[in-house]
Amino acid sequence: MSLLLLSFIAGCLTVLSPCVISLLPVIIAGSLKEKDKSRPYIVIASLAVSVLVFTLLLKVSSSLINIPPEVWTTISGGILIILGLITLFPVAWDNFSLKLGLANKSDELLNKSNQRKGVLGSILVGASLGPVFSSCSPTYAIIVATVLPVDLATGILYLILYCLGLSLMMLLIAVFGQRIIGRFKWAVNPNGKFKKILGIMFVIIGVLTLTGLDKKVQLYLAQNGFIDATLIENQFLQGDQTKMFNVEEPYQAPELTGVQNWINSNPITVAELKGKVVLIDFWTYSCINCVKNTPYLNDWYSKYKDMGFEIIGVHAPEFQFEKDVNNVQKAVTEFGIKYPVVLDNDKATWDAYKNQYWPAKYFIDATGKVRHTHFGEGEYALSEEVIRQLLRENGKTVFSTATNNDDVPITSLQTPETYLGYARFDTFANYSEVKYNQKSTYNNIESLDSNFWSLKGDWNLSQYDITSESDTSVLKINFSAKDVYLVMGSENQANVELYLNGLKLDDSNKGDDVTDSNINVNDSKLYKLIHFDEFKSDQLLELRFKKGVKANAFTFGS
Repeated sequence: MSLLLLSFIAGCLTVLSPCVISLLPVIIAGSLKEKDKSRPYIVIASLAVSVLVFTLLLKVSSSLINIPPEVWTTISGGILIILGLITLFPVAWDNFSLKLGLANKSDELLNKSNQRKGVLGSILVGASLGPVFSSCSPTYAIIVATVLPVDLATGILYLILYCLGLSLMMLLIAVFGQRIIGRFKWAVNPNGKFKKILGIMFVIIGVLTLTGLDKKVQLYLAQNGFIDATLIENQFLQGDQTKMFNVEEPYQAPELTGVQNWINSNPITVAELKGKVVLIDFWTYSCINCVKNTPYLNDWYSKYKDMGFEIIGVHAPEFQFEKDVNNVQKAVTEFGIKYPVVLDNDKATWDAYKNQYWPAKYFIDATGKVRHTHFGEGEYALSEEVIRQLLRENGKTVFSTATNNDDVPITSLQTPETYLGYARFDTFANYSEVKYNQKSTYNNIESLDSNFWSLKGDWNLSQYDITSESDTSVLKINFSAKDVYLVMGSENQANVELYLNGLKLDDSNKGDDVTDSNINVNDSKLYKLIHFDEFKSDQLLELRFKKGVKANAFTFGS
């Protein structure tokens, strides 16, 4: 499905997200004003504009002038608190306005001033919620991460459609709520109990937004059976990948563009591979989902390469250190990859294929056309059958037996990928202590909620990673998974000591990179920390770092 249409659908579905459900009363409350039919439209219009403007500010401030994104959510929380206090104490606000000369003493001018204040209040309600709504959609994340950086005009178009879908649903809720509640005189009495309750709600949500506690509320709603729009939206993102040849209108495969450094091969082109069945695999070596795909790719390459099958691994980096050809070469050797790998450091080939996922597979037939795609993990049996069928179409007799690939779905209870830089640290327990891009001391957090992480000791937080600044720096995370991985590295070899639920690791739980409950960190790569024989919930992992270790992201497996 086109991302153009999906952006609009994603905006509509956002109303079902846990991060929005708790804010619906604020939308309705902000739309209430007796005999003022335009108020809901003003609130929703300002919300839509706020989402769009906030997104552009987020990209510019974090990429160019390095303003942490939390600055904008802090401003939003402050506005909500102020609006709540005004709703709670309207007389005090009017007296305050008069003393500051914000309104004239004349009844006529005072009436006009109050009218303007009402419009301004509506605008502020919508505008202050923009940063909160902006984090509620996988499609929104794709637009921000992959579309905006390379194609500003297309990215803005997608965002506008997202905002239109969001506005449509919010407007229905606001107008419907206004018409119901507006029938009751007590609901629009500025000094009534109902307005006081709404004012308290504004203040509470403002405080939650200001402190970051709104993330915990969202997490609780998502983990306790509430409808989550992201589950629905992910189905749209994936589309129907369960049928043979899901590309309904096959198209000529784009050429490899702007690539650097070939591994396992001299430079080749897609055009030169016509006559062969080709699999283009977009990956990056610190992505656990990509790593888990590698054994299947190796197996297919070994079984079918002599039948006219080729794999090109397009390494498109997520982190800066993944652009280093030496790091990629080490990963290729470690994973036993024999097929050609090319570095797409500028993501030119990524863009040519209009790709947005790690991992992503594009299956090309012998005529050079893309016939099937698959994004993410899973469906290995189907993917292999696609290869076999394309080989048969090319006149090959496929004797070898397909691998028995039983796809095991990831449980919804598994801890999601957890980024450690301040650009995306929604579950950071030391949120109130954050100092950006500088050495700072963090206090120990005794108890961590599920999926939350914390720091203790001296650390430096940058946008996409954290760095230990002493030999007593500690990182803790409460996770639920079967396997735990961490992307980290150090310019000089440094030690990281691991404890699970207060005890050193042993043979029953240590990952492949752990020796005597320690990991020697040098190269920047994905390290395997924990392995259980079965899925376990709410496990407390503590990592004690020596100085100079840089950590980027946790990933988990089931």
